[in-house]
Amino acid sequence: MLKEKAGQYYFVQDKSCAEAILLAANEAYHLGMTEEATKLFAGFRTGMGMGGTCGALSGAIGVLSSKYGTREDLKTICADFVAAFEQKLALGTTECAPLAAKYKTEGKRCRDAVELTAEALEEFIDKLEGKAPAEGCTLRPEDIKRVKGMGFLQHKGTNLFNARVITRNGRITTEEASVIAEAARLYGDGHMMMTTRLTIEVSGIAYHDIDAFCAHLAKAGLSVGGTGSKVRPVVSCKATTCQYGLYDAYALSDEIHTRFYQGYRGVSLPHKFKIATGGCPNNCVKPTLNDLGIVGARVPQYHIEDCRSCKKCQLEEDCPIHAAKKNTDGKLEIDAELCNHCGRCIGKCPFHCNDEGVDGYKVYVGGRWGKKIAHGQMLHKIFTDQNEVLDTVEKAILLFRSAGESGERFADTINRIGFANAEKILLSDELLQKKAEILGLDVVGGATCLKRVFRKKLLGNKTALRETSEQFFILYKADRNFIVIYFFLW
Repeated sequence: MLKEKAGQYYFVQDKSCAEAILLAANEAYHLGMTEEATKLFAGFRTGMGMGGTCGALSGAIGVLSSKYGTREDLKTICADFVAAFEQKLALGTTECAPLAAKYKTEGKRCRDAVELTAEALEEFIDKLEGKAPAEGCTLRPEDIKRVKGMGFLQHKGTNLFNARVITRNGRITTEEASVIAEAARLYGDGHMMMTTRLTIEVSGIAYHDIDAFCAHLAKAGLSVGGTGSKVRPVVSCKATTCQYGLYDAYALSDEIHTRFYQGYRGVSLPHKFKIATGGCPNNCVKPTLNDLGIVGARVPQYHIEDCRSCKKCQLEEDCPIHAAKKNTDGKLEIDAELCNHCGRCIGKCPFHCNDEGVDGYKVYVGGRWGKKIAHGQMLHKIFTDQNEVLDTVEKAILLFRSAGESGERFADTINRIGFANAEKILLSDELLQKKAEILGLDVVGGATCLKRVFRKKLLGNKTALRETSEQFFILYKADRNFIVIYFFLW
C-alpha cells in the first residue's frame, strides 16, 4: 500500500515529505520518474522551509501531474485532491505550520501526516480511475458486454478493465512496445502481462478511458481483441531456434494470424476457436489441446536392404520413444504405430539405411483444455504442402461454423458428427466450394447461447416441450444428477 511505502521512504530513508510521497507513488504507479527528477522535491521540506504549503501535499500534486499531465481536466483533478487532503487531515488547511502542530511528534517527525497524505492520494486515484467495491460498480451489463467484445475484460466489481493488445503471436517491435507501455502508464495502472495466447494484457483501465486507450494504440497500428466466439490469436513455438524444430512454426503461425485471425475477425462461430503451431512432437505449445493444432513431422524412409544387423544399432539407441527396434533376425524395424515422426533417427545409421525423411505437417482437430480436456485427433495424412495445411485450417473453421451448434466447442461438434465423417469432409474441397454460402449463415456464439436456443425451441413447440419433459423423467430415473442440468437449461 502507498501509505506503508511513503512511511518507509520518509522515516527510514530520511527523505523529505514531498520526496517520500513521490518515490512511493513512482514505485506503486510506475511513473517512470528518475532519481534526479524526484530530487527536485527535496526542498519542499517544512513547507519549503518557511511553514508554507505542506510538502506531502506538494509531492502528491507532483504525482497527479506526472500521472494525469496530458488530461485537460488536470487543474480540476488537483483542486479536488486538495479538498480531499484537507478533509483527510481534518484541519481544513494546506499549511505546514498548523499541520505540524498537530501531527509532528518527537522521534517520528511528521510521519503520520505523510502516511495520511499517501492514504488520501491512493483513495483519490482509486476513485478517479473507477475502482470501487462490488456494490459500487456503476456500469450497465450491456456496456460491460460491449467492451468485452472489443477485448476489454472487467475487473470484477469495478469500473476497471484489462485490455488485450494483439501481437503477432507474441512478437512486437520496440516502437510498439513503447506505445503499449506509454498507454499502460497513461490510462492503466502501469502493469503489462502476457496471456496464454501471447497477447499483452494491460490492466487497470477505467471505462471512460477505453476509447482514448484504443486511439493511443492506433498510433502504432495496434489494436485490442482476442475475445468472443471467433478465431482467437494464434500461438506458436520458436522452432527456428530449437534444435528439434522441423519447420518454421512461427512463419506458419504468422500466415494463419493474417489469414484467419485478421481475415476472419468479423466471422462469428458457435464458440471460440484456438489454433497453435508446434515445430515438433514435443508439443511445447500444446497444439493437440487446441481446436486445431499443427505439428511438424519428419517421416523416416528406412531401407531394410541396407541394414547390416549391427550388434549395437544407432537408430535403436537414438530413438527417444523406442519405436526403432531390432527383430529376431537382427534387422531393424520401425513400429509405425509408435513412431511419432520426430526425425531424431534420420542420418544416424553409419551404413546409410535411413538418411532420408519426408518433411511435413500433422493436423490435429478437436482439442480442448480446461475442466473437460479433449485431445485432438490427427487427420490420417502427412501434409507436405503448407498451402494445403492453410486450406485445411480454413475448412475446419468453415466446418465448425456450418455444423457446430451454438455454445459447443469444436471437439463437441466432431464427437457429435463423428470423427470419420469430419475427416472425410476436411480432406475434401467441399467446404471451400461452399465458402460464400457458409459465411452467409447467421451464427450465434457463446457458452450460454445453447441454453437460450434450447428454451426458444421448446417454448415455441408444445410437442417438443412434452417430449422433452417425458425424456427428463426417464433420464432422472437413470441419473438424478441430471436434474441439475435440467434446471440449468431452464
